[in-house]
Amino acid sequence: MNTPKISVVIPVHNEEMTIGKSINDYYNEFKGKIDFEIIIAEDGSTDNTRHILKRMKREMPLVLFMSSKRKGYQKAIIDVIKHAKYEWIFLVDSDYQFAPPDFWKLYEHTGIYDIILGRKLKRKDPFHRIILSRGFNILARVMFPRLRLYDTDTGFRLFKKSAVEDILPSIGRLMFFTSEFVIRAKYKGYKILEVPVRHFKRFDGKTNVFPLKSIPKIVLHELMGLIRLRMDINKRQKIVKAQ
Repeated sequence: MNTPKISVVIPVHNEEMTIGKSINDYYNEFKGKIDFEIIIAEDGSTDNTRHILKRMKREMPLVLFMSSKRKGYQKAIIDVIKHAKYEWIFLVDSDYQFAPPDFWKLYEHTGIYDIILGRKLKRKDPFHRIILSRGFNILARVMFPRLRLYDTDTGFRLFKKSAVEDILPSIGRLMFFTSEFVIRAKYKGYKILEVPVRHFKRFDGKTNVFPLKSIPKIVLHELMGLIRLRMDINKRQKIVKAQ
């Protein structure tokens, strides 16, 4: 039986409180069970994160990409995920809000699906993050009726590498990397599954991706992004029908 190999990709920005535990726990969860690599997409951290990562690289086989400037969550992922060498890519956020053992809940479906998403049970994010996410997902389902998913912006997801290679060049309309990836994948015919997983509060109680003060700008950007994405997909569907 062929056991799929895993490239674990972890985007990181200012996570000095959690990054050591996060990497260690994922490393120990996979060690001896499957073939895997851990790739770190460090995005211009200004705290002690970079020093911690350099130390950890001397202690375990990490593939470390670091940036001297902040590129933003989506670009940090896009720049690094293309370097994954194995047939499945496990993209997981570094803030330790998910349980590493829950990976196997996704992994067991790799024989059937192309994309497996961890749907958060009893989400433990700040209230404004929950409202933002729910509003976005409702709007996405309205604008993209085929979607029928409820947690498209999850930070716990498993992608077939061939799907990533196909879709990655088109990404760029939304700030929510996974949401745009999943929407484009759905309309290209890839098989997608949501699997319930546990979700926990951040250790420091704050997010480094979407701070409260940025909400109005984010909402406007994502609304315009969804409209442009809808136009992209409509255009592609017309081309496919004409062929």
